[in-house]
Amino acid sequence: METLKIDGSSVSPKVHFSAQERLLEISGYSRPENARDFYNPLIKWIEELKDWYMKNQSASHAEPFIFNFKYIYFNSSSAKFIFDIILQVSEIQKAGVPVNVFWYYDEDDDELREAGEELSEMAHTPLQFVEIAY
Repeated sequence: METLKIDGSSVSPKVHFSAQERLLEISGYSRPENARDFYNPLIKWIEELKDWYMKNQSASHAEPFIFNFKYIYFNSSSAKFIFDIILQVSEIQKAGVPVNVFWYYDEDDDELREAGEELSEMAHTPLQFVEIAY
């Protein structure tokens, strides 16, 4: 499965999705002009990950995939797609794909932690919260 890499900018997050590394990571700022155009390829990649995993399950090891959300900021249009990503992750977990999801937030940013908590609750998907100092 092809690795998905997108360089971050002041308006869009950095993305590194690698099935071989068992790592999915989104980091930085998310306020793209068209959130749908930015996030739909990410959601499609995650859908394909489930199919890839099911086809290669016998060859895969028991280590879970790690999904790191490391946002500094995201706007409301991005929040809808972040929620969609968390729902997609929940679906692949239900299909038997092991995924541990981490939500990183700055120790001084209660709003970002609360946003993660709300997304987790709405999607009925547990996130592990990691406080860091930027």
